[in-house]
Amino acid sequence: MRSLLTTVMIAAAGLAIAAPAHAQDRSVDARLGQLEKRMNTVERVVSRTSGPLIQPEIGPDNQPVTAPGTPASAPLADLEQRLTSVESELSSFTGRLETDEHKMQQLEADFAAYKRATDARLKALEDRGAAPAGDADSAAVADGPAPAPVKSGPKPSAGSAPKPAPAAGDPDRAKAVAAVPKPAGKDAVDKAMYAYNYAYRLWQAQFYPEAEAQLQGFGTKYAGHRLVSRAQNLLGTIYMDDNKPNLAAQIYYENYSKLPDGERAADSLLNLAKALTVLKKPRTDICRVYTELNDVYGSKLTAAQKADAEKGRAANRCAA
Repeated sequence: MRSLLTTVMIAAAGLAIAAPAHAQDRSVDARLGQLEKRMNTVERVVSRTSGPLIQPEIGPDNQPVTAPGTPASAPLADLEQRLTSVESELSSFTGRLETDEHKMQQLEADFAAYKRATDARLKALEDRGAAPAGDADSAAVADGPAPAPVKSGPKPSAGSAPKPAPAAGDPDRAKAVAAVPKPAGKDAVDKAMYAYNYAYRLWQAQFYPEAEAQLQGFGTKYAGHRLVSRAQNLLGTIYMDDNKPNLAAQIYYENYSKLPDGERAADSLLNLAKALTVLKKPRTDICRVYTELNDVYGSKLTAAQKADAEKGRAANRCAA
């Protein structure tokens, strides 16, 4: 009997060893349970001497046991694939963001260096420039149309020294200046409006030193007034027409940098490029001004301003 039991146990063990390869995927508990059932059945068969046949407790494995860690189903595999794709795109986006941030830092550093160099050059020009005369008489008279331009003499060629203010003892010039109508009414009550309009009329009549005197210190005396941006841009234009591009460049740059949202800030930046062109500054500096004009005011520029800027860029062979 014992020999038979040993033989059956060895056969059962052989069956367990020869089990199909897919049984190895079952969990340890399930496999042990099956083995225990097989052994119980063998013991009953061996120990049976009489009586009805005992049905074995085991049978065909109709419902395979799924072991932990079974490969994911199709939906889960799809989710993992999508997650991997998102992670890849996020990594790519992070790389592009870091690259753009590095480029932005380089642009800011370049602009800061350009601003420091420009400030230094304009400061040097300011130190060499002549100070305009003091304020002119602000008495108001009846309004009237501006007179035809009065020729105050031929303009000196570009690059020559600024002409001095007219002598106070010149009766002919004093008479011609007095003929320019001064603002009256509401323009006379508003001192800032008076100074701006009178300077504009003097400029039209080509009395540049007198027009400059009206606008000298305008931004300080009338700080916060809506005409400050206009007045500073006009003062720069008067300096340009009076053959003083150094002072004009300084005024244009200050008007843009101090009042970037002013009514004439874009015009001042555009005029700054023209003043630097007259001063024969490096093309790289001039092209940077045009680039900044487009970057800061691109969508706000008028058709005339855009055409003027394109003309200047072409003349200086600025890159697109």
